[in-house]
Amino acid sequence: MQTLSLSIILPVKNVEQEIGGILRSVISQVNGIETEFLIVDMGSRDSTVLECVQFIKDEKLRGFVVQNGDGSVSAALNTGIQKASGDYVTFIFARRLYMDFLKGYLDTAARTDADFVFGSFSEDDVRTAERRALSKAVQKQDGLEYMKTVINGAVKIDISAVLLRKSFLREKELYFHEECRYGYVEEFVYRCLLQAQTIVQSPTVLARNTVFELKRGKTKPIGKDIFEKVEAMLRIGLILRTSYKQDAELLALFTDQVIPKTIMNCVDVLLREGNGYNAIRGQLRLLEYDKLLLSGRKTDKALKRQLRTWNLIPWMYKCKP
Repeated sequence: MQTLSLSIILPVKNVEQEIGGILRSVISQVNGIETEFLIVDMGSRDSTVLECVQFIKDEKLRGFVVQNGDGSVSAALNTGIQKASGDYVTFIFARRLYMDFLKGYLDTAARTDADFVFGSFSEDDVRTAERRALSKAVQKQDGLEYMKTVINGAVKIDISAVLLRKSFLREKELYFHEECRYGYVEEFVYRCLLQAQTIVQSPTVLARNTVFELKRGKTKPIGKDIFEKVEAMLRIGLILRTSYKQDAELLALFTDQVIPKTIMNCVDVLLREGNGYNAIRGQLRLLEYDKLLLSGRKTDKALKRQLRTWNLIPWMYKCKP
């Protein structure tokens, strides 16, 4: 089995107290693996950068800290991709850490020569992944089929626990949308699924590492910027209509389920922040998103109920907690 090297990309900001635990939780997973740590700082105002530099020095890690300015997480992730030298890259986020998955993922990548590896969240997922491996069906389910299973909820892919071939990302020019702060992850994952030749679910079971995860909540209200999520999905919809129009089922899923669901998720965020339904409906009309809040043959029952209530009696609509 070939030996693969790994680049771990970690965007950070103002985590001087937590960074040591976060990095230790990752180091424990890569013993014996040729690994580089790319810590990208997003304009920290505390001693995060100094703590990271000192940690790398003390632990004799291969890697460095990049000061990327007060930019977006997507810009930090792109910087990491550009500077990565490993065969594969993975992304670590302070607020969502997983335990003991990297060795299993790398074993899967070495065995299958995968472009894209993701994990299992249940024993059923493990059995499915193992069956595919035994039947040599790794390449039989392409990205379009995986997109359908993700949209339908049959498969879960978490950006905090994926493994991507670096040469694949660069050859296909796959980066995060730097102007997008909300929805950039979903857009990136969908674009990767559409471009990857070999997508593999590892039988590695994912479990959260809540001990070292960053617990502090975000304090700033999101406001109308949340609609960047809709724009991200509309960009994917455009790709599907122009390059994958032969797949009518996927197009219908995106039009009937993904787009209206994304808009309603944004509505829920705004309602939870205290915005009135009339103000939100006004924003939807201004952006012409109200025209996209339609049910279709691929719209699930729960979303149909949401859309019906919001469109007909918005004052009775209850947002999700």
